[in-house]
Amino acid sequence: MILLLICLLSVSLVKAQNYTIFQIDSIQVDGYSRLIRLGSYRQIILQELDLIKRAKEIHYDKGEITAYLNLAIALRITNDSKNSFRFLEIAEKKLQNFEDDELNSRLAFFYGTNYHSLGLYRQAIQSFDTSIKVAHKIKDQKIREKRIYDNYDWKLSSFSNLHMMDSVYVYERKCMRFPKPMLFITIAKRHLKNGNIDSAYYYVHKANDLLLTKKVSIEGKANVLRAFGELSIAKKEYKQAVAYLDASLEITQKIGLKKRNLESYKLMSDAYRHLDNTEKENEYLLKYTQLKDSLTQEERNILDIPISKFLDDQEEKDRKDRVVLYCIIILISVSICIVIFVFYKKSSTIKTQAEAKLLLEKNQNESLQQKINESFTELLKMAKDNNPQFWTRFQEVYPDFWAKCLKLIRI
Repeated sequence: MILLLICLLSVSLVKAQNYTIFQIDSIQVDGYSRLIRLGSYRQIILQELDLIKRAKEIHYDKGEITAYLNLAIALRITNDSKNSFRFLEIAEKKLQNFEDDELNSRLAFFYGTNYHSLGLYRQAIQSFDTSIKVAHKIKDQKIREKRIYDNYDWKLSSFSNLHMMDSVYVYERKCMRFPKPMLFITIAKRHLKNGNIDSAYYYVHKANDLLLTKKVSIEGKANVLRAFGELSIAKKEYKQAVAYLDASLEITQKIGLKKRNLESYKLMSDAYRHLDNTEKENEYLLKYTQLKDSLTQEERNILDIPISKFLDDQEEKDRKDRVVLYCIIILISVSICIVIFVFYKKSSTIKTQAEAKLLLEKNQNESLQQKINESFTELLKMAKDNNPQFWTRFQEVYPDFWAKCLKLIRI
């Protein structure tokens, strides 16, 4: 009993301690990746909610934002797109004051996957393009390439759903560098649709080979099993198809992948129809119909979120455009006022200078006239007084007088 109390106390003390940045990063990388491979999405949700509190306690913004993003993807996979969008919005607001190319690229990527899940493929492609643009600035080459490839993979799926085959082939070639099982499964499904069973068989087995050579999530295993089931139906091996689909359903039901369940239910119903098992055919057809209706209703209920976001973004863009317009108008108005002021000052200066010049000339003329009057008075007085200096003074005042007289005499 004492030993048990000690153990409980030790656990409490450990939990009471703050996590370090290194511990939070380790859990969000290694622990998160392990849970993704296991398909433990509910455990991811619990883990990241706890890490948000831990990160806040030590003011570790990156850890907090990463937790919001990890929560968003786990919620989207388990078909809770509404709350997934909410956490993306929280992360987006936090990132406005936190520069990190990797986190910004992940944010745009997760928005894209959410739009894709709702069938908003064109909007998804826009988000993937944004993510790729930001990803090119990531310094770590391994992280940069992974982020870019993930976007290529989802763009491929988006173009496929839009039936834009030229783009599909372009991105298939891009994705072949780092292929995932779903890439080969998608190609196999296209061959099945065209009746090329041998080619489909080849690509399904290539997808299966990746399960053995790479660390693929348990969802990837479920996808391969479902692909084998669909291939078996095409080969008319219906009992084998049921076995594959049942194994796939066991995984997807356990980890809560409703859309994957939907695909398997449809294929199960088809397989049992060929086996003439009407009861089982109807059972899985009912499951398919009920789940499809449920998912459709859920999507209708949450479609207002991306629509609201789009409208909010548009309103924000319009607001910024108005601010820019107002700034331009103010700048033009100020510039015009400055030009008018400078022109006025220049005109005023020219007018002042002209007035000063006129005044100076007037003063000079008045001064000259005064001097002439004074000189004339002086000469007149000297003439009256018969002053012998008259002629000398006269020549000083009128130096050109004698020359002009001689000129007139010569004429």
